[in-house]
Formats: sequence, structure tokens, C-alpha cells
Amino acid sequence: MRRTVYNTIISVLILVILVSVFGVINTQVSLKYETENPKDCISVITGRDLCLWIKSLKIIIIVCLILTSGLISFRYKVIKD
Repeated sequence: MRRTVYNTIISVLILVILVSVFGVINTQVSLKYETENPKDCISVITGRDLCLWIKSLKIIIIVCLILTSGLISFRYKVIKD
């Protein structure tokens, strides 16, 4: 893999992590203000399951962190000039 492709992949993964963290925070705010009871997960306004959305975003963050750390750890084996 060339260095530019490697750097692009790392940059995209970091961007996905940042956007997903923002999504989790945004969904938690929605969970607070768009549900009737604190234990409810279904939004009154949109009708979507906010707890499932938060869980999905957390999985995306974990996968991207694993991929990023793996690519950074093995960068000398992955990059071929």
C-alpha cells in the first residue's frame, strides 16, 4: 500500500470516529428530551429507537479504533514504497 493511500485511510477512520462521537452525544441529548420516561428508548418525535442508534454508533467507534490502532501498529509492514 502506498503512503498516500495509507494516510487517507487513517484520516477517514479518524474522521468517522469524530463524527460518531458527535452522533452519540447528539443522540443522548435526543434521548433526554424526546422521550417520555428516562427508561424509554423510542423517540416521541421521530419514532426511532435511540438506544439502538447509540449502540450502533459505539460499535462503529470501537471498530474504527481497532482498525486505526492496527494500521498504526503495523505501518511498516503495510506501507510499501
